[in-house]
Amino acid sequence: MKFGPGPRGYLGTIGQYALGSGASFGFFMMIGSCIRSDEDRSLTAEDQATLRAGMVRWSSSSPAPTPIAYYLAKASKN
Repeated sequence: MKFGPGPRGYLGTIGQYALGSGASFGFFMMIGSCIRSDEDRSLTAEDQATLRAGMVRWSSSSPAPTPIAYYLAKASKN
């Protein structure tokens, strides 16, 4: 809007910007509502089996990973 309203006039130019902004807002609102829907999404039997297998594998084969704070404290002492 640096050089005046343009060929559409003041109202047409402001309307064009408002319509574009409203469309962008609506688009992102639609995505957000899809992401945050309150629908009950229970895990399938296959998903539950995969999670259980991962938990068993994690607890039996390897120790828990060392927290990053341990490495940061060790590096700051040197």
